[in-house]
Amino acid sequence: MYKRKLKIIVEIIIHLFFWILSINYFVHVSFLRYQSMNITEEYYSIFLVIIIIYFNYFYLIPLFFSKQKLFKYFCYLILSLFSIALIEFLFIKDDVLFFTSTTDKFTQNGMLRWNFFGIIFRDALFVGFFTMFKIYRDAIKAYKLLKANTALEKQQLINHINMVKSKVNTHFFFNSLNSIYSLALDKSDQTPDIVMNLSDLMEYVVSDSENEWVPLDSEIRFIKNYISLENIRHRQMNLEFEIEGKTSAYQVPPMIFESFVNNAFKYTDINNNGFINIKIECKSDEIIFSCENSIFKMSKPNVKSTGKGMKNTFNRLNLHYKDKHQLDIINGDEIYKVRLLLKTN
Repeated sequence: MYKRKLKIIVEIIIHLFFWILSINYFVHVSFLRYQSMNITEEYYSIFLVIIIIYFNYFYLIPLFFSKQKLFKYFCYLILSLFSIALIEFLFIKDDVLFFTSTTDKFTQNGMLRWNFFGIIFRDALFVGFFTMFKIYRDAIKAYKLLKANTALEKQQLINHINMVKSKVNTHFFFNSLNSIYSLALDKSDQTPDIVMNLSDLMEYVVSDSENEWVPLDSEIRFIKNYISLENIRHRQMNLEFEIEGKTSAYQVPPMIFESFVNNAFKYTDINNNGFINIKIECKSDEIIFSCENSIFKMSKPNVKSTGKGMKNTFNRLNLHYKDKHQLDIINGDEIYKVRLLLKTN
């Protein structure tokens, strides 16, 4: 509050200093017109200029110019300038006629017009200067406000991303531990191997997923490790994972494909030659992820679905890619297909 008051006081002092200099100069130098023989009229003229300047500064610009009502703004401004100039001209009209009394009518009329437009020109210079000053100040304020809002929105976006990623990580831990729990109940000999494989996956989840973007190659290694983990207990399943294109040139949000791969393993038929086909294609300016799997027609009593994984993935896609992605999902009677296109340009 103190800084604001100090700023206002400094601004008032600057304006006063400017007008003291201007009045002192223009009262004695009439500028493109005859000077009135009555010095008081010169002061009146300057005060009229001050009125039109601050009328424009505090009323016309905020009410019309700043709201993009340019036609009304210029109409009111020109009308105001013309009216003030006409009043100022009436102050010196008799003086102009006196100074040109020895000339012909044509010369007198020419001098009257010259003095009238000289007044308009001077007033327009004053108004134009203050108008540019006002617009410049408003632009600086708008830029600072936009910069502050952008920084705030960016921080909110980062916080939102971190929140979503934490939910993804929690969801992944839950599903993986649920799978281990199922094998532990069956006292499977594969449980130690799965725990070791899970340890490698957790390292990626905990460390690399803290980054906003990771190399696509890292994400592919994560999917391969994930597939290896699931493949230990799904040996009867037909599984294909295909990579096309130069993957090293791209980056993606960490674990962006995890929920699709997870759902494929969760809901496919693992007992009757079920299949999962996963493919990642890298083209010039886009990444295409596709996954299709057979559907297990009978419900699995040991599978629990919260739906949070897919919801979090949708949120992350909107946060990172906005209008630069296309997700197509086909949920058929026997096959579930996902195709995700990510634009990289």
